[in-house]
Amino acid sequence: MTDPIADHLADLRRARYSRSALTTRERVLRSLPDPVLDVTREQVQEWWRDRGTRADGQERAASSLSQDASHVRAFFRWAMQQGLTERNAADWLPRVRQKRPAARPVPEADLYRAIHDAPDDMRRTIALAAMAGLRSAEIAAIDWADLDPPNGVLWVREGKGAKGRSVPLSAGLLAALGDPGEGRIIGREATPKAVSQAIGRYLRSRGVDYTAHKLRARYATRFLEATGDLAAAAEALGHSDLSSIGRYVVASSDTMRRGAEAAGRIG
Repeated sequence: MTDPIADHLADLRRARYSRSALTTRERVLRSLPDPVLDVTREQVQEWWRDRGTRADGQERAASSLSQDASHVRAFFRWAMQQGLTERNAADWLPRVRQKRPAARPVPEADLYRAIHDAPDDMRRTIALAAMAGLRSAEIAAIDWADLDPPNGVLWVREGKGAKGRSVPLSAGLLAALGDPGEGRIIGREATPKAVSQAIGRYLRSRGVDYTAHKLRARYATRFLEATGDLAAAAEALGHSDLSSIGRYVVASSDTMRRGAEAAGRIG
């Protein structure tokens, strides 16, 4: 009998899921009772109780548990589509209630202080997060060739879920990136985790206790303040799918341009 988890991961790999997503998905699925397609309600619920506590006895965060449930749900949904099972074992899991904290973007003064004296590579890394709204995985993958200054576009070829999108290039972002080069904009090959950790370490070293995600939140906040357009902000942040023509539609959109220019100014 083939390994359904391996088959599922192979399908995701063909769909160009990121390596980190595949690793996390496999780690969660391999912790389920075996054989995975024959688990009972009692086994799933016992597994869930065990997942609720870390090795040190502390309770796991609701966000982590919610992610676990999402991985299980997605796997069994795939298995049902493949005709391997008739029910989704994740239906036996309780709902996870999560608090949604208010967005806390990095303040403008702190951003200016952090980026002003940063080494070139770190300045570009911070700029891509705070002034273009890119995720750490997207920052790690951006090449100089992905910039299209004549059309005013930065092309994110492999965003979340392997979805490409275009992001308006603001004057402020171009200035922060500096003279173009070759290869990776941040100057090296790096994993998404390494990018996120490097940003966090550098910001803390400058007395700014914020994360890469807060830089992205700063972009979203500035964009919405300038435009009031939720749909345009979602598009710029990669929460919607764009066709190839979207690269040029974004470049000519007044709303997208105003949002990007606002996010490209510090202060």
